[in-house]
Amino acid sequence: MEWQNYLTCNKKKTNEASSISEDVRHKLYNDLYETLTHPSPIITNQNERKLIWYIQRETKKHNVNNITRTKAYLQFFNRHKEIHWALLAHMVSRNGGYNMTDLKSSLIGRLLADKEKEKLFHFLERANALIFQDAYPQLLLYEISKRENTSLFHLLPALRITKFMIPVWEHFLLSSNSQLLTLALITNEQQYVEKHLINFTITKEIFKTFTYVMQEKLGLTHVIFPYKRYPFLRNYSLAGIEVRDFSSVQERIKIGKQLYSILFSKLCFDSIVHFANHVSHTASRSDYWPHFFSKQLQDNRIIYSPSLVDAWDNVSHHFSHHLDWFTDITLIKGFERGMIVENGDLTKEVKHDLHMLAALGKLTPIQFPEKKKEITSISSK
Repeated sequence: MEWQNYLTCNKKKTNEASSISEDVRHKLYNDLYETLTHPSPIITNQNERKLIWYIQRETKKHNVNNITRTKAYLQFFNRHKEIHWALLAHMVSRNGGYNMTDLKSSLIGRLLADKEKEKLFHFLERANALIFQDAYPQLLLYEISKRENTSLFHLLPALRITKFMIPVWEHFLLSSNSQLLTLALITNEQQYVEKHLINFTITKEIFKTFTYVMQEKLGLTHVIFPYKRYPFLRNYSLAGIEVRDFSSVQERIKIGKQLYSILFSKLCFDSIVHFANHVSHTASRSDYWPHFFSKQLQDNRIIYSPSLVDAWDNVSHHFSHHLDWFTDITLIKGFERGMIVENGDLTKEVKHDLHMLAALGKLTPIQFPEKKKEITSISSK
């Protein structure tokens, strides 16, 4: 078969490591191909419909803002530590919150017009909400399946979850392969956002603006995880990676895999988990570096980084449409391969960017490229 030839030719790179053996890989891809080409009809009984309603209600309850989503991910991880992705989602969601409040900080806020701040915030908020809307029902369905000691993943399509995740979750129930599940969820969430947000023409324009501001002008290209090499140290160091091309779905998947490698490394894991559980997420960068940032406006010797509740109001989202991104087997090319990151410490680089931004903050506001037409908010799309 053509897809089997693709599988044979799909060689791994030197900085990748497969999460499964070759024979398991072939079987899993075979199951994925069967799910793609012969999807099962969605038939639910009364109890299953009640379960679907419960999951939808719980998801809506926690999908209020970046703070509630980030907290929900961590609470789930603490209940089910075998679901590595929940911790990764918690830490990445913290970074999403930092980016949201950065737009009102004393470093960046003065460089952007209010209209541009609104557009960039709605872009970040929509992406954060979309991922939660897709991922959290999967986590709850797993929790219930685990409690009931039975697989309920045939209900994923009824929850508007891609059919790609059905064989993956089924495999996890049998194998307990946390790494494979995490890599699959990384792939799924980025492909989902690509399909439901990034691909829209209106979003592409906003994304260009976001990239222009954060990369070319401000240098804010880091996703960071606070950690301490030794518990007695006063200040946190920062592990993470520098983002180069966030507009590419394959690059975002690669970034997710690299972050996963850093997060669960021997150097960082215990310290990051301690940080996550002992430092409440407010979305202010003072959460991890109070010696550089403050939630309150002070003098110029410390950077104003507001909490989310002080920076932005909650946004109402509508998730009326669903497009399954899994339409071709080649879209999951190498999803089972993890990335190997040897050293992810970015402390010096981030401090350098802070000094650069402090100097830039004294200049005049950024002049944006001319656009042919006005871009409206994407939050209602």
